[in-house]
Amino acid sequence: MIGCRDACAPAEVSYPAGALRDALVARWVREHRWAVDVRSVAELHSAISVGIHPVRMTVHADRLGSGGIRRASAAGVGGLVLSRREQIATLRADHIHHVLLRMSDATVRISDNVTDAVIGCRSTVLVGLLCEIGAAGGCSAAVGGTLAEMDHIRRRHNVVLTRLVVGLGDALPAAGSSVVRRDLAEEIGESVDDACAALRFPRPVVVMAA
Repeated sequence: MIGCRDACAPAEVSYPAGALRDALVARWVREHRWAVDVRSVAELHSAISVGIHPVRMTVHADRLGSGGIRRASAAGVGGLVLSRREQIATLRADHIHHVLLRMSDATVRISDNVTDAVIGCRSTVLVGLLCEIGAAGGCSAAVGGTLAEMDHIRRRHNVVLTRLVVGLGDALPAAGSSVVRRDLAEEIGESVDDACAALRFPRPVVVMAA
């Protein structure tokens, strides 16, 4: 696991909470302060139970429902990935939430209504976007489309987003070698550099979500 993180540098790496069921994996993630991706209430509880601090967690809200989002909000997780405007209403008003918006497709822009709602909410700070590159690749298109959306948000709201999360999906098998990971990290890095240069956009922090 540490080799994976080293191979992906300078990109950051987040680890799926479902893998924390393995006690050895949970210990490594906890001791080395890996970021963790949570996609269900059960995973949220599991991650907390093995000692993962909520601030290290990014919670993907689409499968949680309003009750699950409220639990994640109350736990003080480090980030929330949202995709719909109504999800914002379930968040605690007395806590500042760092939010990423999910790109459904590299060729489809995020609704301005959703972006406006997050930026206009006192309890949310929009920090970045998340895209998926999928099993078939398409890294350049996914990253380029997402950075184009970040540039649109900059021009519309005068807000510069600083985090780009790249969901690897099946593009990185769990048993893949560090060479495959390094090649993929290099491809993502080059795609980010090319898109930022074309858009004259400040290079965001890149996070690879396994």
